[in-house]
Amino acid sequence: MERSLSFRQITTWFFIWLALTIDVMDWQLLSFAAPHIIKEMGFSLPQMGLLLGAPLLGAGISAVFAGWLADRFGRVRTMVACIIWYSVLTLQFPMCHSFYAMLVNRVLAGVGLGAQWGVGHTLSAEVLPDKYRMIASATIQTGYAFGPVIGAFLGKLIIPVYGWRHLFYTGAVAGMVLVLLAVVSVRESLIWLEARNRALKDGNFRLGRIKTLFEGELRPRLIATFALVFFTVLAYWSSISWIPSWLMSEKGLSVVKSMNYLLVLNAGAVLGFIIIGFMAGRWGRKPPIYGALILSSMAVLIFVNINDAKTLLEFAFVYGLITSPVYGLYGGYFSELFPTEVRASAVNGVWGVARIISFFGPYILGWIAAVSSMGMAIGTTALLYLLAAVPVLFLPETLVRRQGT
Repeated sequence: MERSLSFRQITTWFFIWLALTIDVMDWQLLSFAAPHIIKEMGFSLPQMGLLLGAPLLGAGISAVFAGWLADRFGRVRTMVACIIWYSVLTLQFPMCHSFYAMLVNRVLAGVGLGAQWGVGHTLSAEVLPDKYRMIASATIQTGYAFGPVIGAFLGKLIIPVYGWRHLFYTGAVAGMVLVLLAVVSVRESLIWLEARNRALKDGNFRLGRIKTLFEGELRPRLIATFALVFFTVLAYWSSISWIPSWLMSEKGLSVVKSMNYLLVLNAGAVLGFIIIGFMAGRWGRKPPIYGALILSSMAVLIFVNINDAKTLLEFAFVYGLITSPVYGLYGGYFSELFPTEVRASAVNGVWGVARIISFFGPYILGWIAAVSSMGMAIGTTALLYLLAAVPVLFLPETLVRRQGT
């Protein structure tokens, strides 16, 4: 019988969750500031779409690189370096005074932002016992719900009084506080340390050997996990980047009401993450993924066809409950699919490369909205959720495999 969690394990779990929460909060600050930046800078919708998608490009650039660093030099060290990187760039963003300066800044910030998800989930999978893996993966993923909630709260508090620039200053300070927490209380994965020591002792230092991912049974796993992440990230990021502006421009909600909507939506997401984490631990990884993808497609179609603002708010909790939870299984599930020597490279790589290709998602939706409507543009993401179910067919059910060994 596995022992209860130690203080070190609990602290590490909390740090990984907080790192992802602040990461996503920082990522979403631009979504909340977008209407004000468009008004002040005179940017077009396609231009704003490029700015919203810019971190995806940077995340893709850092995808394999950050995972390789984590496999070679440690999970915690890599996370801390990336937090410092994006915090400095977040501090600099309000000082940019042109579209191209802002674009370059957000791309570079994405290099740091892109590392937290994959490296953090890898650290979690290695530090926590097996029986906690999926619930840990799911609860860590609630950072994707709490991040926007905190960002929305800060937006309501700061933008009307101090303007959008101070919103980014606050994000930079939060990142630096997180670095202090890591230095004081977080230690490296013992599993990774053992793998490094074995590699050094054997004289066959294969940590972070990317070629390994394209050999044997790992190659089809890598392709399938990438396809799964790509379709779902493209659907999520393309839509969520525009939802605050859409609620204001087409649904008549004020900036405060649109942020209230996101608060309710993400409250539903938190509950969904916890539910799906327990489901995956009890019934396997794949059945909850299939169910979540099919329901997400249906929820999107319902969502974009609601015209009444009150009904939109009432459906927000259900929408978040349905469309967000599938991401809560990826970190723990993918960590089970790949060995320690290349685990961070695989988990961070598939997530990051999928996001770099999804860079054009907000731009494409902006273009569709320009020729039709934003509701029509967001509605197209329903098909992407259905397509994401196909690659799951080619992945193993790791719960059955582990119980049978």
